[in-house]
Amino acid sequence: MSYQVVARKWRPQRFEQVVGQDHITETLKYAVLNKRIAPVYLFTGIRGTGKTTLARILVKSVNCLDLQSDGEPCNKCENCIEIMEGRSPDFVEIDGASNNSVDDVRNIKENISYYPVKSKFKVYIIDEVHMLSKSAFNALLKTLEEPPSHTIFILATTDHQKIPATVLSRCQRYDLRRLSLDDVAKQLSKILDSEGHKYDMESLYAIAREGEGSMRDSQTILEQLITFGDGSITEQECSLILGCSDKKQIRGIIEAVIKKDPATSVALVTEIYRNGKSIEKAAKDILYLLHHIVLFSELKNHDYLESPKEEKEWIEKCSAMASTPDWIRLFRFWNEQHESIKTSDFALMIFEVAVITACNFPTMDDFRTFAKALSEGASVINLDKNGNEPEKEKKNLSETVSLKDPEPEKPVSFETKTPDTPDEPVREYNWEAFTEYLKDEDPYFYGALVNIPYSEDDYLIALSVDMNLEMAKKDILHRLKLKFSEYFKGTRELEIRLETGSDLSIHNEKEIERLNEIKSKKDSIINSNAVKEAIQLGLELKKVDVE
Repeated sequence: MSYQVVARKWRPQRFEQVVGQDHITETLKYAVLNKRIAPVYLFTGIRGTGKTTLARILVKSVNCLDLQSDGEPCNKCENCIEIMEGRSPDFVEIDGASNNSVDDVRNIKENISYYPVKSKFKVYIIDEVHMLSKSAFNALLKTLEEPPSHTIFILATTDHQKIPATVLSRCQRYDLRRLSLDDVAKQLSKILDSEGHKYDMESLYAIAREGEGSMRDSQTILEQLITFGDGSITEQECSLILGCSDKKQIRGIIEAVIKKDPATSVALVTEIYRNGKSIEKAAKDILYLLHHIVLFSELKNHDYLESPKEEKEWIEKCSAMASTPDWIRLFRFWNEQHESIKTSDFALMIFEVAVITACNFPTMDDFRTFAKALSEGASVINLDKNGNEPEKEKKNLSETVSLKDPEPEKPVSFETKTPDTPDEPVREYNWEAFTEYLKDEDPYFYGALVNIPYSEDDYLIALSVDMNLEMAKKDILHRLKLKFSEYFKGTRELEIRLETGSDLSIHNEKEIERLNEIKSKKDSIINSNAVKEAIQLGLELKKVDVE
């Protein structure tokens, strides 16, 4: 017998052998056992997940002469053998990419009216069905809706979005899952154990990661490595064939970044480049490990990590070297750098600058220390490039210069005095004091009110407002009354008189413009990223004065 490649030799022949698609295989077995066979099936999913394989197993199951009690085909009867060998007259497999015309569909329609020769059902598998032309789909519509009772259509596609909705509505659809790294690695280990090859799990996970959830792609890579390594699969061979960097180098870069050691990190990057490894793949490997570190740092659970045991242990150890927010910030930063590395002609330079930048990231502890110092009135201290305070400028916190003006010393008094009940700061209950209060709180009102005629007595303050002014709007007046009530706390009453007359217009436009400019500056400071991040760290923002 001629040599068979791994992907064909180990193609599943029973439902139970299909990896990672239990939700579909169980459903199909029950359908066969209960004789609830749909006229049209649609299998959709990424490449190498088992669409065509499931279709062929289903063909055998519905036509098996000795169907097993669990819904599996026997693979021994005449029908099963003919289907497996591709010589069954009742089984037709069509490539939708090369047979996509109306004439091809017309040939199918002409043949389905004939009863099967040996089998119970005549089955058509149309692979990559999304490649059919629009006119071909239209020609197939009626047939899919009401096919003959002895005919089954099984459609397979990697891109169901290209299939017209009218066709989708006529199908019983099954979405195949992307295979996990654990599932792929276990299947590869099963193959190697069966054929007597040596391997290590680190290499199998590297193959699975390169296959991107496709069993067929992973098996193809595996066969290449078996041929290259004379039957053994090692990390060194994976590195040579796949272009992957040494895992020790990748982990060393991450550790150096966390330890703020740019020299070591750059040296490792240079070593990867000189060894002829892909800079893009190295950046991708770092991003992959950072993702796993973030997951473990937050969840403290290995179940979410698709990695071999040794790598899981390293991830757990490494995650303790920094806080979760630090790891998240590093992951986001590296994701941006990875995108730049992929598209740039200067990948090495971007990589080196990226690791240096990451080494100089401030940590959450740095932010907390800075925020605490500011909240306690400490002066701003000039730090060196490593984030440390120069020796000549180091002071105890108690010795730092306060940002607040020193309070005058109180004279010593020997008089006995009954302490007063602590009250709120004394306020002047007059109109001028209220407008000065609005100067900081709401420059708009201050500018609008500063020149408006008013009168006041012991309890009442009356304004004369021009009805033509914007201030005469009800919502603005309502806001003004709230501010008034907040300031005077019910000790005075505000009366607003709406009048007409040009003498009541506001002439202080320059004052309004100046105050709005001040407010804009204050808002820009408050809304800056640095202030927002400081507030998130617990720093209290009390007042911003801008002149």
